[in-house]
Amino acid sequence: MISSTFARAALAAARDCSKKSSMPRFLSTVEMESKRFSSKSNDEAVDPMEVFDSIDTNGDGVLSKEEFLQAVEKMHYSDLLKIKDSLSRNELSYNPTADKDKSLSETHASVIGRRMTVTAEVAISKIFPAGFGWQTAAYFANNAGMEATDLSFFLSTGLGDGVGVCAGHTLYMAGKKAVTGNADISVGKELQVGIMLGSAAVCSGGIWQPTVNALQAAGWGFTNSMIATGGVATLAFFTGLRLGRLVYAPIFEGVEEATYANLKADAALSVAVGGAAGCFLGTDVSYGAANYLGGAIGIQESFSPLVSSAYSGTSTMLGFGIIQTGENLVYAKDKCWVD
Repeated sequence: MISSTFARAALAAARDCSKKSSMPRFLSTVEMESKRFSSKSNDEAVDPMEVFDSIDTNGDGVLSKEEFLQAVEKMHYSDLLKIKDSLSRNELSYNPTADKDKSLSETHASVIGRRMTVTAEVAISKIFPAGFGWQTAAYFANNAGMEATDLSFFLSTGLGDGVGVCAGHTLYMAGKKAVTGNADISVGKELQVGIMLGSAAVCSGGIWQPTVNALQAAGWGFTNSMIATGGVATLAFFTGLRLGRLVYAPIFEGVEEATYANLKADAALSVAVGGAAGCFLGTDVSYGAANYLGGAIGIQESFSPLVSSAYSGTSTMLGFGIIQTGENLVYAKDKCWVD
């Protein structure tokens, strides 16, 4: 039997297209049940469940291999691309095949709940280690005589950020495999994903300090600086992800080549990472009373290096969580990168 993944994708594409004025080509080209879909007017909405029922010729609610092949044979290649491109997926997206009881009629509440679960996992395994790694690298860089205006400091903190992301992701997935016994988790592939994510984090982590320096020199206030820093980090992380796919996809089995589906997913993920970078500015108490986050996440002179790094990780996790929660609430089903 064929899993529900194809059906979910087909229904998602049909649902999107049903909101438009014309019937999607892939529906009109699937000649099922006396071609009754091709006889519909272009302005008539298409019921996704009616599409599924037409493909499911024996009416058992499950697509068999024969039914799947019969439907695909009637499709044009561009129709399949439309189904794929209607989704937003990357290596961190939820894997629906991991949940055997997942329903096509998943409720809005369950979608939000699942998204928040994935958000929490990403925040704990990658975003907290990113801030922790950046601050730890800054501590050692300062002890080595580097100044916050030095290129070597920028590179050191960027590497600390990237190493934190890569190590956090890989260790978390290894622990998840050990605890759950999930044979589908390949630690080797997850390491490859961690390297790609870590490489992107080097870009956003490395650009953070020079951006803050420039904004402070220009006299920008805290809020404007937080927004601008987050925006720069978003672009840097997204650029790192896309370049990472070009470099790693040919050599790493665990990294997908660049596609439109993961382009959208990478962009949305990068915006949430930008939120983490922006909130990280809240650890800088030099802004004084203007830093309204300082009371909660500001790093004080009296803090030990370990506590300072923990505060940094907490700040990035907070910023990421706020932005990603917004995405979770706004995006339609199958359109958010955590789906």
